[in-house]
Amino acid sequence: MAAIAGEVITQVGTNRTVVAIDGQDGTDLERVAAALVSGFAQHGVHAMAAAAPSSDIDVLRSDIVIPFRTTGAGDGVLVVHGTGLLAPRTRTLWRWSLWVEQESGRLERRADVKIAASAVLDVTDPEHPRREWNDAC
Repeated sequence: MAAIAGEVITQVGTNRTVVAIDGQDGTDLERVAAALVSGFAQHGVHAMAAAAPSSDIDVLRSDIVIPFRTTGAGDGVLVVHGTGLLAPRTRTLWRWSLWVEQESGRLERRADVKIAASAVLDVTDPEHPRREWNDAC
């Protein structure tokens, strides 16, 4: 997870950055969020996790994104986890996103998420999650 945190740091920075974690039914998104927060800590970046109160864009914006971005200054990452965060309507809220899955053949059924997510994480073995490299070529 430190490598994934490093990817976020390199690609979008850490200045009030909001990261979304969504996933396949049955995945433990809270556990993945906690692990990613620990990954940021390994890089010396302050991060915290929050459960999405809803998948409604207006609720997410007013209850999660705006308060985080407008309170405090400087480095900080908020890792929001919940179902529906990578839906077409809500994708634009996040600076970076992670799709979590745990079964084979999953990407064929979720090509829309493959395109939307910044990265895909396979947690088929929850003790040894691995970054999927889903090249389009």
